[in-house]
Amino acid sequence: MAAGVVRRRLALAGATRRQPFAAIPKVEDEPCCGGFLPWLRSKAGASISSALRIGTSPLGRSLFASQPIQEGDCILQLPHAAQLTQHKLPQEVRLLLDDDAVARAAAAKVAVLLMMEQRLGHESGWAPYVTSLPAKDQMHNMMFWDLDELDMVRHSPVYDEAIEQKERIRKQFSAAKPALERFPHLFGEVKLEDFMHASALVSSRAWQTSRGVSLVPFADFLNHDGASDSILVYDEEKDVSEVIADRNYAVGEQVMIRYGKYSNAMLALNFGFTLSRNIYDQAHIWIDISEQDPLYKKKLDIWQKHRTPKSEHVCSSGCTRTTFAIKEVKYSGNKGVGIPQALRAFVRVFCATSIEELEEMAVEAAENDGRLARRPLKHAEREVHAHRKLLMHLDSMIQGHSTAIEQLETIDGAASRSMHQFRKEMAKNLLAGELQVLQSAYAWVANYCKTVACT
Repeated sequence: MAAGVVRRRLALAGATRRQPFAAIPKVEDEPCCGGFLPWLRSKAGASISSALRIGTSPLGRSLFASQPIQEGDCILQLPHAAQLTQHKLPQEVRLLLDDDAVARAAAAKVAVLLMMEQRLGHESGWAPYVTSLPAKDQMHNMMFWDLDELDMVRHSPVYDEAIEQKERIRKQFSAAKPALERFPHLFGEVKLEDFMHASALVSSRAWQTSRGVSLVPFADFLNHDGASDSILVYDEEKDVSEVIADRNYAVGEQVMIRYGKYSNAMLALNFGFTLSRNIYDQAHIWIDISEQDPLYKKKLDIWQKHRTPKSEHVCSSGCTRTTFAIKEVKYSGNKGVGIPQALRAFVRVFCATSIEELEEMAVEAAENDGRLARRPLKHAEREVHAHRKLLMHLDSMIQGHSTAIEQLETIDGAASRSMHQFRKEMAKNLLAGELQVLQSAYAWVANYCKTVACT
């Protein structure tokens, strides 16, 4: 699962399921997990699930129906007491971490707890769970990508997000390290790579509930299906996390849930995988704010006054841009579903050529719902000009994504051998999904310009 959007699965979608098979696959039991459920039942003091068993699939460790499951059945329950949360840290460790704003982040504290339990090894009361978690070299969250691998997605905003995430993890580690070094019997040698591994496990496997960030053993063996309506929920009255089946399952069929409505960028960043077709994919369009525009200050002032929500972004090179998330446009029409109204308003404002035009927009906003430039400009040629400005940005991004995908498909020789193939496939899925969104937006805006020009 993912951090930063803690679960919902802390951080995790697809039109098709991640399962690459149509028929019920052969289920192979995981020998290392034979004692896992008895241990967890003992830990919880209650039955966890009589409907699921652990096995392997093309996705790795998975959960399968051990008996027929009906839609609406509760197929998994785990008390909060049997979950790993920051409150299970020794109090003296937790208090020291509380002294620093960075280190006291909930996800960071759970990562520290995981480091402690990993250090304790078989002496840990959570050993059956901790030893079942993937090793660092089995994980593909983008915090583990080297610079050459990150360069594959340079044309996507996720490139900057990955760099920012790495820096955030380093800051959390630097803030926590002095406190952890005071407990060598619990943490041994405190290493950044161990903290990164633990942070990636939390980001990809933890859930956010009203009780905070939790690692939920057994539930995190469930794989992601973006088309599923099943999610892990927390029942405050019963103090348990549970999963309700969204459909019927036959014996031996893999049971899956939806981690969240996440784009491939989010899945890659926090979970370490992507989907070849993701119905929740989106793309971020960046628009530079030119300080050379003689109306720059006036435009910026009026935009800042009326804009919601905040959309400014500082990219890795230090430039300031305004960003908007766009989704695939499903159909044509005046509304352009998938293209934010705020984006169209933005280009209207920043393509204005006079103070009078800007003041007219401000008056119109004040007389209506307060939102700026949400209606088409009165002069058709100005409306077309503004949207053609948007087309230029979309075209530039389309060309960048197309070139990047072509380069990934033609890489060979030493460069190809040094590149992790699974991560290369992730990058292709991510770029292809964003490209499809950008192309759908371009087609709609081009059609809109043609329609307005003809009226």
